[in-house]
Amino acid sequence: MFRQSLNVAKAQLARGYATAAPTKAPIALFGINGKYATALFQAAAKTNALSAVESDLNNIEQRLSKNARLEEVLSSPLLNKAAKEQLIDSLGKKSDITTHFFKTLVENNRLNETRAIITAYKSLMEAERGIVSVTVTSANRLAGKDLKDVKDSLTKGGLIKNFKEVNVVNKVNPSILGGMVVEFGDYTIDMSVSSRLAKLEKLLTDSIAV
Repeated sequence: MFRQSLNVAKAQLARGYATAAPTKAPIALFGINGKYATALFQAAAKTNALSAVESDLNNIEQRLSKNARLEEVLSSPLLNKAAKEQLIDSLGKKSDITTHFFKTLVENNRLNETRAIITAYKSLMEAERGIVSVTVTSANRLAGKDLKDVKDSLTKGGLIKNFKEVNVVNKVNPSILGGMVVEFGDYTIDMSVSSRLAKLEKLLTDSIAV
């Protein structure tokens, strides 16, 4: 069902641009949000509207941030399609591609993915500009040297290449107990103590069960 809806979305977004050369996204994103964001990116790229769409999405994100109720309404299954389209129109002037994209989300009942799609589109735009963002989650705030070591390991080790800039952001989550979790694109490298303990617990449980 998801694959069918996504194919419909791609077809709708590509309408009017059938003769344009195929446009490849700078990085591969997966999941519902990644697939839709990629379809939007490709449609925008074909008409040189990447920045215009990015601006539209930033404005929509700001409006959602200022009004939590608005986001709830957009995601509500109780609101009919016509009402949702009117609500999208009220979010301000948008490019044709963005407007058509959100109508596609309404048709496919995917407005609840709006936030995630915007985040994914931002990742694509960063990659298009030669920037890759890396999130390092640790139990305690890491020193600058530690973050640099992570950056060097990823770039020199070949895990991240062909990028002009690597932006490393440190997030703190005490629940991982120690170690770190490194995320970039759709990749996750889990070196946390909590993960190791969970694996050990599973190993012990499986051994006892046998």
